[in-house]
Amino acid sequence: MLPRLPLHYRANRLTVGHGKGRSGAELSISSQNYDLLWMKVLFNELRRLKEWNQPNPLKDMKTIKTAERELSYLTHDQITQLLTFVQRSPISGQMTQIIKICLATGARIMEAIELKGSQVTKHKITFTNTKGKKNRTVPISEDLYSEIYQNTSGRLFTCGYGVLHKWLNLCFSDLPKGQATHILRHTFASYFMMNGGNILVLQKILGHADIKQTMAYSHFAPSHLQDAVLFNPLASMS
Repeated sequence: MLPRLPLHYRANRLTVGHGKGRSGAELSISSQNYDLLWMKVLFNELRRLKEWNQPNPLKDMKTIKTAERELSYLTHDQITQLLTFVQRSPISGQMTQIIKICLATGARIMEAIELKGSQVTKHKITFTNTKGKKNRTVPISEDLYSEIYQNTSGRLFTCGYGVLHKWLNLCFSDLPKGQATHILRHTFASYFMMNGGNILVLQKILGHADIKQTMAYSHFAPSHLQDAVLFNPLASMS
C-alpha cells in the first residue's frame, strides 16, 4: 500500500460529493476519526492472522482534532414540556416511560427502548448490550419501578428509536445539530453534577471506560474551579 493512499482516502471522504451520510450531509469529523480507528483495527487483525505481512500503514496517521462542543441539557420546564408534548402520540405511555428511564438513569435512548422485563428488578435496572460492551446496574426510585415493571421477560416497549428521536426534534427544533440523540443522557449527567454528585460515581453510572469522557460534565459541579474567585489578583487586593 502506498504511504499516501490512506490520506487520499480520507481527503476523498471529506470532499463534496463523497461520503454522504444518511441525511445527505457530509460525514462529520467524528465519523472520519471512527473510520481511521476501525481501519487501524482491521490492519492489526490482518497482521495477527498473517494475512498482512507489512507494518500497519495507518499506525502513524493521526485523528483530526475537533473543537469541544457545549453539551446541551433540558431545564425543568423543558422536561415538563417534553412529557406533555409526547402525550399527542398514540404510544405516549411508552414514550413517557422511556424518557423517564433515560432521565433517571442516564441511559442511552436505545438502551431504554430495548429493555426487557428480565432487566428490571426491584428498584434497579441492568443495562445489557451497551455501547461499552459491559453491563451496568443503576438504582431507580420505587415510583419509577412501579410505573415500568411488567411481569414479562420479553421486551417492554415496541417504540422504535426513530419515532422517539422524531418527537424530540419536533419538541426542540432549536437543539444543536446532533444533540437530540443524547439530550436525555446529557440532562441526567448535568443535573447529577449540579446537585453535588461525585464525578467517579457518574462515570460508573454512564458506563464510561475513560474518565476523560465523564469530565465533560465536571464544570456543572457547584464548586468547579471556584478557587478562581478566591485566588485571583483582584481578590487579594480587596
